[in-house]
Amino acid sequence: MKKEILKLLFNADNFLSGEQISELLGISRAAVWKHIKAIKEEGGKIEAHTKRGYRLVAFPDLLKPEYVGFFSQRAQTIEWMEEVDSTNEHAKRKAREGAPHESVYIAEYQTKGKGRLSRGWVSSPGDAIQMSVLLRPEFEPPKAPAVTFAAALGVVGAVRRICGIDAKIKWPNDVVYGGKKLCGILTEMSSDMDRVEYIVCGMGLNVNQQEFPAEVAPKAVSLCMAAGKKQDRVKLAAAMVDDVFAYCERYISGGIDAIFDEYCANSVIIGKEIKVLSGKEIVLGVCEGFSKQGELLLNTDGTTRSFMAGEVSVRGIEQYI
Repeated sequence: MKKEILKLLFNADNFLSGEQISELLGISRAAVWKHIKAIKEEGGKIEAHTKRGYRLVAFPDLLKPEYVGFFSQRAQTIEWMEEVDSTNEHAKRKAREGAPHESVYIAEYQTKGKGRLSRGWVSSPGDAIQMSVLLRPEFEPPKAPAVTFAAALGVVGAVRRICGIDAKIKWPNDVVYGGKKLCGILTEMSSDMDRVEYIVCGMGLNVNQQEFPAEVAPKAVSLCMAAGKKQDRVKLAAAMVDDVFAYCERYISGGIDAIFDEYCANSVIIGKEIKVLSGKEIVLGVCEGFSKQGELLLNTDGTTRSFMAGEVSVRGIEQYI
């Protein structure tokens, strides 16, 4: 009912009275007030005048289903948590319990946020978007890693559309802007020899941080810092849900050819001199591009070497990228 009240207020040209809302939704005026009060308590801004009624000024800055789902075209199953160990771990637990394809799990705070190669990932409540999506594609395990390609394209599309920020992709799992990291993506799966049971794709997007701890400040940036103003996390989370699922659907149904050229066009490292950290080895070369199996292709003194995402880290010669 909260979502229905928001819809009426959002679409209204002016104020709506409690009586009008009551009649349109078939609930009591007391129930209308109860939901209005709840929205305001969660941080929403609603003007209230005795004779004129209510007018929506701003949504709450909470990534709850009724708010994210309001702006999303594809969100069917969203679970919001104030705090969780890790959205990826939670999504995997839900997957084992039978949660459906295209389920979404969002938390305001993670106590054990996960990054690639078992690194931690930390953000203060309300600053970032910490989201994991659950997919149940009907394909074999070798196709799973490129889901990260699809998710990265989805994040880039949402950031450009909502924030006007020209983000790019740094293989294998980061979205960057101005040489600094905006978003990390962690893709995990459960499978047997010839069938994927489920894939969980987690995304941690820096949105409204105004500064970072000294140890990560040289290589991290938020959308707020990039744009010079606070960003709407609710609209952005909804756009991420829609765009990530759209690109994942393209990949699942059409294979790597359906997204490969667009991924390459959005890469920030193709043609750049980079260093690849593979185990204890550091390899310098120029990125030639990627294989359709998701490998990085590196030209080192005229020889092309390939590296799988799980084996390496990539850094620019002078910057993070």
